[in-house]
Amino acid sequence: MTSLRVISSEYIDAISALDVRGYSVEGVLGRGGIGVVFAATYESRPVAVKVAWPHAGEHDGGLGEKTVHRLRAPKLTDDGLGPRFVPPTELGRCNRVMLGEVARIREAEHPSLITVSAQLNLDGRQGYVMPRLRGRALDPSSPKDVARLAEELHQVHDLHWPHGDLKPENVILSDDGKVTFIDPLPVGLDLVTPDWTHLNFLVSTPLVESADPRDRRMFLRHRDLVALALMGAQAITGTRPWGHAEVARMADRSVGIEAKREVLRQARTKLDALLPKLPAALRPFVGLALDPGLWPDDGPIFAAYLQARPFEVRCDALTSMHLGRIFRDVAG
Repeated sequence: MTSLRVISSEYIDAISALDVRGYSVEGVLGRGGIGVVFAATYESRPVAVKVAWPHAGEHDGGLGEKTVHRLRAPKLTDDGLGPRFVPPTELGRCNRVMLGEVARIREAEHPSLITVSAQLNLDGRQGYVMPRLRGRALDPSSPKDVARLAEELHQVHDLHWPHGDLKPENVILSDDGKVTFIDPLPVGLDLVTPDWTHLNFLVSTPLVESADPRDRRMFLRHRDLVALALMGAQAITGTRPWGHAEVARMADRSVGIEAKREVLRQARTKLDALLPKLPAALRPFVGLALDPGLWPDDGPIFAAYLQARPFEVRCDALTSMHLGRIFRDVAG
């Protein structure tokens, strides 16, 4: 988070607007799916300022690796069948996400949650100010990093605060090991990060897409637990049962039902092979969190599965485990 990028001329208007408000911009900390983050100084304090900034023009989302670690909005292909996961290109959408992020950050207070010190409107662009963090993104191949994540995630979930877009870039570790969560997903938002999305979301999501806030928060909490299980599997075994390519195929309506079933079968086979490689204490959590689910055409079996409210049942079962302690014991 401390290395700065050269400031592009496209940001000159925002930088001028920040200067008028007393913020001296020093560089760019990062460019995400819906905004840009500037390193700045305000009243002699180093801060980070995130400003809504859509990507210019259309992007080729495709299924390529180049889109794996970017927050994306699903947009239909020209034939109306398949999705392209691309960064949002509309300022209004980015502004809504920015306002939603601020609201989510202010929902709870915990040492692991980034804070908002000011909210800004820069000539129609929403933004907010937060501390400038010193540290690095979580390393999903490090058991110790993932154990720290599990400990803090357990605590914030106890506050009924799910993150919703948990991925390595959104978990910052300081030199002393302190964890800070950034960029939470607004409740009900349809932006996704396919590399860390559960296959089961794509067949059971309607179950939790209701107006009930508890359902929507449970959806985000379940996403957190799935991401943690994927990171835990990668940290200990060096592999995951699926990633961006599998999720993208499941979301693509141009891919036939039998091909989707095959994706689920392969994912389940990979999971079955991976579980014995995990420490015994982790197997129940990873196995339950990463079960890839059933496809709707499985008929009566799937109907019974839905009636069991799998997200609610799974979440309650998963959160009954003290994940922080389990991961800490495994990491040593």
